[in-house]
Amino acid sequence: GITATPEQFDSTIAATLRMLQKKTIAITLETGVLHGDSAGINVKLTNKAGHKFPSGYPSRRAWIEFIVKDWNGNEVFHSGAMNPDFSLQNEDANFEPHYNQINDPGQVQIYELVPGDVNGAFTNVLERGHLGLKDNRLVPQGFSMSDPAYDTTRIIGAALNDPDFDLAGGSDIVHYRFPTNGYTGMLTVTARVWYQSLPPKWMAPMFAYSSPEIDSFKTMFDAADRSPVLVAEQVLDSVFVSPVEVKNIDNKPFAKIFPT
Repeated sequence: GITATPEQFDSTIAATLRMLQKKTIAITLETGVLHGDSAGINVKLTNKAGHKFPSGYPSRRAWIEFIVKDWNGNEVFHSGAMNPDFSLQNEDANFEPHYNQINDPGQVQIYELVPGDVNGAFTNVLERGHLGLKDNRLVPQGFSMSDPAYDTTRIIGAALNDPDFDLAGGSDIVHYRFPTNGYTGMLTVTARVWYQSLPPKWMAPMFAYSSPEIDSFKTMFDAADRSPVLVAEQVLDSVFVSPVEVKNIDNKPFAKIFPT
């Protein structure tokens, strides 16, 4: 009985995508130490929205996919990879903790609100939610823990002790450290921020039951495009790593080609 036209749906979808991909997250990559048995890259996310991101229904989440490839295109490190059903590879069964540093492909930085039940156990059934077990969602710029409304917008879990989780700036820095295995040469580093509204593990408890309403929704859900939305992406395509430190050449010219 909805009176909206397909064109109106399409324009709303387009407007939502524009907001997600243009006005939500800024991402920057900076190199850390690039010599030795491992190399470091820092990923900084800054929230451009006027509220926590992601917000709304607690199934909504965002995560960082971090990929390192060598000069021949071989994968060196990959955190936050997706399975065919859009669940995350190696994700903890209940929820992934907040990270300041990631040095294992099985670790993935997920920004989310995680509910717990009256016994303090993880739940992904909204009606059983009693308290928060984790809330590391990116805060808006100017956020303050001394605000009178902080009791409804708490930061929960390890993000509280993360020195790079910047409240005033609305940003977070994740330090990635990955082995180089003696490799000398160029690497390509890609960081992506994905947004997902309905992860498979949030659907499983409901789809374990059957009713006309659940069955109808499952039919629509299975037919929908459930792929996450790419919110932001940044690439460093010429990162030089070496087992030993390589000193930078002085900026002074050591040769002149004249008159060309």
